[in-house]
Amino acid sequence: MSAPVDAPTPKVVSRAEWLVARKALLEQEKELTRVNDALSAQRRALPMVKVDKPYVFKSQTNSKVTLEELFGGKDQLIVYHFMFSPESENGCRGCSHIGEALPDVRHLRFKNTNLVCISRAPPEKLQAFKSLNGWTWPWYSSQGSDFNYDFHASNDESRGPMELNFRTKEEMEALGKSWYSGDVPGFSVFYKKGGDIFHTYSTFARGGDKIMPTLALLDMTPLGRQLGPWGPAEFKLKHEYDEKV
Repeated sequence: MSAPVDAPTPKVVSRAEWLVARKALLEQEKELTRVNDALSAQRRALPMVKVDKPYVFKSQTNSKVTLEELFGGKDQLIVYHFMFSPESENGCRGCSHIGEALPDVRHLRFKNTNLVCISRAPPEKLQAFKSLNGWTWPWYSSQGSDFNYDFHASNDESRGPMELNFRTKEEMEALGKSWYSGDVPGFSVFYKKGGDIFHTYSTFARGGDKIMPTLALLDMTPLGRQLGPWGPAEFKLKHEYDEKV
């Protein structure tokens, strides 16, 4: 359940006074937009790392698929690291809410970009959960692959060096932050040029907020996001709501 949120104490003003305050905030919003545009340019200009290891995934029909094949003939690939371990029967609640927000992949493919979700659970579990929720985006299993561990979407000390949001365990502890072992949500971006594949970008933690329209819409309201400690994981899946649309 969401944490209780006290209704804001309204300050009632005239329309003219409200307009003055709104214009002042508008200037700050415009500045944030300019800063975000500059940050996006820096993101696009990040150096790239060549991916030399051959990764193999499993499709929903249990067919083997290479990382290059995940591009679907496009030059860019966005991977959402969806938390769904082999031991689980359902996907992560927070990841499921992001899954609800992912666009029709055809919009991205029109811009020479493919999007897929990747989890460690076996294909049959992914397909069952995908069908239950009516999702249409492609979902692949990385079970038996190093992919999740190499790109730090899963932390397991037995599988090599670990990072949590680009920090080692020692760095996290030095900052007074808690450490977590297991799967984490995030996005990774890859670029293909000729026969080579490059890793260009990854984002974790709140890096996925920007693609969640429910949160963006709530940010415009007086009560805000109304999220408790579990954040987006508190949302229900579409089939769980009593209210019909």
